[in-house]
Amino acid sequence: MNLLIVDDEPLAVRSVVNAIDWSRLHIDSVLEANSASQAKELFAREPIDIMLCDIEMPKESGLKLLAWVREQYPATAPLLLTCHADFQFAQEAIKLGSVDYLLKPIPPDELEAAIRKAINLVHTQQEMKRQRETWVKHHPLFIEQFWMDVLKREIPGSPEAIAQTARERNIHLPEGQITLIRVQVHRWSKSLSMRDEKIMEYALANALEETCAKLGASFGIVTAERGCLLAMIEVKAEWRSVRAELEAYIADCRRFFYCDLSVYVGEPTQIHEIPEMNDRLATLMLDNIASENQVLFLGASHRKGSTIDWPDMKIWQFMLRDGARSALLEEVEDFFRRLRQASGLSVMMLHQFYQDMLQVVYTVLNEKGIRAHQLFQDKVSIELADHAVRSVYDMWQWTSHLIGKALDYQEEIKAHESVVEKVKQFIVDHLGEELNRESIASRFFLHPDYLNRLFKRETGLSMTEYLLIERMRMAAELLRKTDMPVTDIALQVSYSNVSHFAKLFKKQFGVNPNEYRQAARESRKCIASKSKSER
Repeated sequence: MNLLIVDDEPLAVRSVVNAIDWSRLHIDSVLEANSASQAKELFAREPIDIMLCDIEMPKESGLKLLAWVREQYPATAPLLLTCHADFQFAQEAIKLGSVDYLLKPIPPDELEAAIRKAINLVHTQQEMKRQRETWVKHHPLFIEQFWMDVLKREIPGSPEAIAQTARERNIHLPEGQITLIRVQVHRWSKSLSMRDEKIMEYALANALEETCAKLGASFGIVTAERGCLLAMIEVKAEWRSVRAELEAYIADCRRFFYCDLSVYVGEPTQIHEIPEMNDRLATLMLDNIASENQVLFLGASHRKGSTIDWPDMKIWQFMLRDGARSALLEEVEDFFRRLRQASGLSVMMLHQFYQDMLQVVYTVLNEKGIRAHQLFQDKVSIELADHAVRSVYDMWQWTSHLIGKALDYQEEIKAHESVVEKVKQFIVDHLGEELNRESIASRFFLHPDYLNRLFKRETGLSMTEYLLIERMRMAAELLRKTDMPVTDIALQVSYSNVSHFAKLFKKQFGVNPNEYRQAARESRKCIASKSKSER
């Protein structure tokens, strides 16, 4: 903190400087000026927190300097000194905002008390400034938190309680009714990270703020949940204009922010009824499984069209079993195109279709020995399944994916030789791992019994037999070509029990591992000796 002493008498300045222990008051710097002009130069160069100024100075009095300081540097706390107890001077000093009015000569304790008073004023002003800056910076967050508290019913639902809370938080509320608008993103047309999605939602909120400003007075926009924005506005435009502006908003969002969305508009209501209105809009959103990129008004009729003509799932099951890819996918696309135009559609109906479709695909896959729960455990399949009942479009995407992936794998296992060759290679590549029929079959999304039948028909061996032969072959090679201990070789082919390994090895080769290694060494010596004698 800096303090400036202004007095045309240098001795008076020095006496003040020497009278106080400035470090005890946490004054970092004491500046000196002998005229108003010098003081103004120092103000231009240094931040001045407190000014201690004499009133009677030649050319420009302390009162005139104080008036200039109050205009140019209002955060500075001034103290005025004088030799005369002049009421008019005191009155003017107080009028100009002087912290205190002191008579020379000043006892050190009185001077220190006056400076402490000025320091407290500076601290108070700084704290008020910080609070004002914090309020300006975070005001949008305060508004958002207020509306979230209203929506979550964390503020008592009476008009008086909400109004009282708004006053306490300095939130301005509309005098009339308010309209709740809900924006729901269905999907992003580009793959986004969580950070990019947050940025896009921020852009959607800014665009919604601009749109709401055209419709009336906006009182807040909040992110209620992932992909969901809520706007509270006092609508002053005609409802026809409301629809047009919101349709333009949807078009801009699709064009610039790469998303499909719907906008739901509530009925004008009192502020304390907003939570109920939000619940009604949420229900409208959940029931809207056929429309996207549209503006839907609460209470209006949105479902006009033909009745639902559900497909014969037995026919679809036959087509899937027969591998009629093109015909089946055309049937699926045609069904969902008609479904989007049908009336009376509900989320429950989509759930029923979802279960029926699963039954069709799982039945066909089970007949072919394919384990469906393993085939569809990848990230894309799980995400599509999670979103399937959100809308007709999402159900179509999931159904097409389900059928396509099932047909892809059916076509692959038709050429069972290629599957068997892949299994053989997989076994060879993983001899050191814990393998059995189940773990091998799960790698290829097939039932163990079904895959074992395929494998035995092609190789004459079961998978377990083939695995044992390959492990013993690998062990024999390591015994012949390396000096690795038998224990380590056993571990290399996934046997932690050396005795068990030795027993299996002897059954395969007629000798135990050490005897096999010794015989191999003697054989190499004989071959080497014979080769040497021939030379």
